[in-house]
Amino acid sequence: MGIYDRDYIQDRPGGFGLFSGGNSAVKTLILLNVAVFALQWFTVGGSGMGIVGSPVTQAFEASGPRVLQQFQVWRLLTYAFLHADVFHILFNMWFLWMAGRELETIYGSREFLCFYLAAAVLAGVFWILTDQLFAPGASDLFQGGGRGVLGASGAVAAVLVAFALYYPRREVLLFFVLPIPMWLFVAFFVGINALGFFQQARGEETAAVAFAAHLGGAGYGYLYKVYDLRWSRLLGGVSWRRRPRLRIFSPESRPSRASRPGTTGSPSRAEGAGLTGGPSGRFADDHLDARLDEILAKIAREGRGGLTEEENRILQEASQRARNRRGERLR
Repeated sequence: MGIYDRDYIQDRPGGFGLFSGGNSAVKTLILLNVAVFALQWFTVGGSGMGIVGSPVTQAFEASGPRVLQQFQVWRLLTYAFLHADVFHILFNMWFLWMAGRELETIYGSREFLCFYLAAAVLAGVFWILTDQLFAPGASDLFQGGGRGVLGASGAVAAVLVAFALYYPRREVLLFFVLPIPMWLFVAFFVGINALGFFQQARGEETAAVAFAAHLGGAGYGYLYKVYDLRWSRLLGGVSWRRRPRLRIFSPESRPSRASRPGTTGSPSRAEGAGLTGGPSGRFADDHLDARLDEILAKIAREGRGGLTEEENRILQEASQRARNRRGERLR
């Protein structure tokens, strides 16, 4: 992640949108989910199936036959913006708001958005594959069950796992009553879903819950955090917008005064002021980016007071470079 990919460095343009620098990805995702749920609710017909029978639900939910046979691959993303009832969307959006905001602070809006959408897709893929393999009467991968899946739970599971790895001792209310540390809450969540998944795989009757999607999202969240699988590195060659380059200028050289007889002339101020001569040239851009990522994560975990003297210098240098960039643009 480059310095200018981070929210606190970005300029804050007006307007509202997924990719506007001044807006929160978490808020945008929540608003999209609520808007789609409203469409589901208002388009419920007289089929007696409730919101699941809404034309919006039927058009965007994911299922094995539609994805694997009809190649409607967009459903692997759109299903994550649908919900089955009020409690379904309420719980998902609450956990997204609670944990997503802090992850967005660490990673930045664009990186968090990529993380969330990738989690939704991978959770959907895992659910469809396991549903096709373990559905009753499935003879091969493309002849399994045709159940549909909807909901943001898989993506939210990835957010919760990554959040718990950053803040394992942060307390959360289990069933909105019992305070437990985040690591225990996530362990309980994964355990319940693993049990439900194995029961479904054996053909037992369970609740109508996509346990495999939850586990797929949780697994992705764990791998993403542990192995630092940032999309900004994978998509390093793709520019979201034109970014200014960090440039380091040596002070303009001044004419040296004539040396006095018998003395050697002192070098001009510009001489010897190379890339390693001043504080703004201590680190190459890529090295500064990597160190700054580590420092920001440390601040999120321990606060500013936990930084070493060297880490404070790196933070000050990054801030100075950002101020210089803004000053150059305003000239």
